[in-house]
Formats: sequence, structure tokens, C-alpha cells
Amino acid sequence: MGTVDSVEKADQMLVEAREQLAAGHNDLYMIENLHKEIVGEESIYKQVDDEDAVYAKIIKTLKDHQKETMTRAYMVKVNNTTVNLASSDEVNELLTRAIDKYDENDEYEVRTEINDDRIMSTLTAKLTRRDIDFDSVSFNAGIESVIGKDIAESELIEYMDFKDITQGIMDIGFSEEVEVAETYIPKSELVDVDTALSILTGLQDVERIYEVQAGDTLSAISNKVGIPMEGLVELNSEYLKDVNSTIRAGQVLKITVPEPELSVLWTRREIVEESYEADIIYIDNDNWYTTKQVTLTEPSAGYRKIVSDVTYKNENAVNRNIVKEEILLEAVAKVVERGTKVPPTYIKPISGGSVSSGFGRRNSPGGIGSRNHQGVDFAIPTGSTVMASSGGTVSSAGWSGGYGYQVLITHPDGSQTRYAHLSKVLVSAGQSVAQGQKIGLSGSTGISTGPHLHFEIILNGTPVNPLNYIN
Repeated sequence: MGTVDSVEKADQMLVEAREQLAAGHNDLYMIENLHKEIVGEESIYKQVDDEDAVYAKIIKTLKDHQKETMTRAYMVKVNNTTVNLASSDEVNELLTRAIDKYDENDEYEVRTEINDDRIMSTLTAKLTRRDIDFDSVSFNAGIESVIGKDIAESELIEYMDFKDITQGIMDIGFSEEVEVAETYIPKSELVDVDTALSILTGLQDVERIYEVQAGDTLSAISNKVGIPMEGLVELNSEYLKDVNSTIRAGQVLKITVPEPELSVLWTRREIVEESYEADIIYIDNDNWYTTKQVTLTEPSAGYRKIVSDVTYKNENAVNRNIVKEEILLEAVAKVVERGTKVPPTYIKPISGGSVSSGFGRRNSPGGIGSRNHQGVDFAIPTGSTVMASSGGTVSSAGWSGGYGYQVLITHPDGSQTRYAHLSKVLVSAGQSVAQGQKIGLSGSTGISTGPHLHFEIILNGTPVNPLNYIN
């Protein structure tokens, strides 16, 4: 920069230069990659440089290394999403506007207060009812709602008249943890309240799970969750090969649902009159299989008046707690007798092999028109072992027209399995067989285009797709 007459003078000039540059900024002023080096020497005749010229060089050098001015901001973090606002008032406005559409009587307000215990200031958000003064009510894990309940009413509501019970908002809060921290960032990273609100409350695709229920099909699940079947297959490619893949009750599928990052949980007390159904009464029959049930009494709806606290997540009701009920017309419960015995299970009747013809419509062997294939064909070499898919009694064993040599087994629940085109039958009619027992050898007898096993499962007299039942 130049030569001055002392170290003290050099230090003073640098401090004054930094103060001059920082004086025009209200925010955090930063200079990067700055390294100061002072080299001294004693000289009787050495001439020092003009101080103004040295000072001007220092100013220019500092300006050349000036970093973008960092402005104070307030970072709001929900899950892994953050937005940066210019003031705590804007944070307050953001969170207040997030609940406005649910705070129908404008009873709640959000405040943010600086926590002086931290080195870097953090903010604690508080949600309070305007008619209640709680100085130290804070959110659980950052933000939770303040419930302005009348304790006397909550204890006595069962004994109160319906006309004396107040309806309306009981509770408002956020379902996610909301963190607020003071920070310094480039001004370019600030957003306005409208943008922040859109980011936090706009719909995003969030991954959830769906447990397959008894009777579900991929098509029904697609309609229920609003995702095309092809989309479900793509999300669950490790389980599903295509839209015809088999699903089973209890299986867990991944789905995506549109949800905002910041959701509002709110509870409203409601008084309604409604029809209702009584819980089903089940009578267990240990002599029946679980596949059998008989309705003994048909149900009849009742009518009641209730007080309920309904909790919503945004616009969707997620829970209803009935706190008072008056029955106007008693409902008649449905009475069902049901079996408790577990029905037979089915295993694949061969080891190895591949499906050469599926269940349903197909071109019949030999090209003789079109027919409904009542089982599945497994391509397998002649002489391969064929096992009983489930234990039972052999109903028939021997030659059976187009089936060639076949075995038909009736199982304890009345279901049947058929094994056709065998080269050899190893059991006889009336014989009891166990699951997995060897009953014949595969072949190509009857109407057949090559070695394979034709396998059927028959439930209540109707053939079903065996691939949906074998384990």
C-alpha cells in the first residue's frame, strides 16, 4: 500500500478505512481473503509516502475484496424446507396467515419472541387466544396450540343441556415442528410473505404407505388413492411387475399424496343430529371355516343427537371424539355367525417349471376356437413329481377325456384342486392325502400340445386363478 512512519499509523489507517466502508451499511459488512503484512526498517533518510495516497490504496483494496452485504434475516424451517424473511413481524404474519382460514372468529394469534439465552438469536413461536393472557405458553417441540377450554364445562358437559354447550373452535396448532432462527444471509435469498406462504402451504408430493385390505384390487386402490395403476407399479417395482401383478391383504404399498409442508391441526366442537349404525355383533362358530359367515339379524339404523370434537388436518377430518350423546331412536345391531377355523392353504404343486398358459380366455390347444382356460399350465418335463397343493380326499383319479390322466382332490372346506395331463397317477379315489404328498407324474396325456401340468383351484364350484392363492 505504501510506506508510513510507524506500525501504529499503519494499524490506525486500516481501522479507519474499515470503519469508513462499514459506516454506510446497517447490515453485516464483510471483506474476504484479507491478509495484512507490515514490514518495518529503520532509516535516517527514508522518505514516507503521502498518507492520503496510502489511505486511498487501502480503501480501494478493501473495496476490491468486499463480500456481498449480509443482511439480518429470520429463517423459518419446517421439515427440510426453509424460507428466509426480513423481520420477526413477517414471521408472525406468515404463521398467522397459515391459520387464518381455520380461525373463523379470529380468536388466535401467533407471536415470535427472541430467546436471549442463545448466542445466535433464536425465536420461540407462541400461539395464543386473544382473550387469554398466558405469558409462558410455548409450543411442544417449537409450536403447539393453546387450548382455551373452560375446565368446568369439560368436566360437566355430560350433564349439561345441549343448548348450553358452546360450539366452535376449541384448538388450533401446527402438525409439524416449526423452527425459527435469526441469521445473516445475502439479501437475494430473502422472500416476501406471500412467497413463503406458498412454499410452506402449497401441495407437495409426499410418500406414504397403503396397507392392502381384504378384497382390494390394484384397480380399486388406484381409484382410492388417486394414482394410476401404472404409477403404483412404478412406485412399487420391487413388488409389482405390471398392472396384473398379484397383491395380498396385509401387503404394504408405497403411494404419493399431495400435502403441504406445513399443515394446520384444528379442532371444532359440533352439535349434530345423525343416523348411526350399531356395532356388529359376531357369534363365533368353531365348526365353520373363516370363509363362512351367516347373517342372523339384519341391522336397522338408529338416530341420535351428539356433541363431538372433530379434529381436522387442513380440510380433512382425521378424528372425531364424541363427548356427549342422546339416543333418539335405538339402532338394531347386525348379528353375524362366523367360522373360526382357518381354511386350507395351497402350495405350488410342482418344483420349478414356468407358466406357459394363464387363467382365463385363450386360444385352445390345437387351434380349435377360443375357450375359457379354467386353470394355469406349468411347462415341465414329463415324469416330474406332482404334489397335492393342499391336504384332502381324492375324489377321482384316472382317465378323464381331454384332461387325460388327472387327479381331483376335495379339501375339508369344500374347495377342490385338479391336476391334469399326468403321465402316471399314484393315488386312488377315496384316499386321504397330505399337503405336499406325491400324487402323480407330469406328462402330456389328453388334449395337450406338449409336456405340462394343468392345475386348477375350485372354490364354491367355480374355478379361480390359482396364482392368486398358492404360496
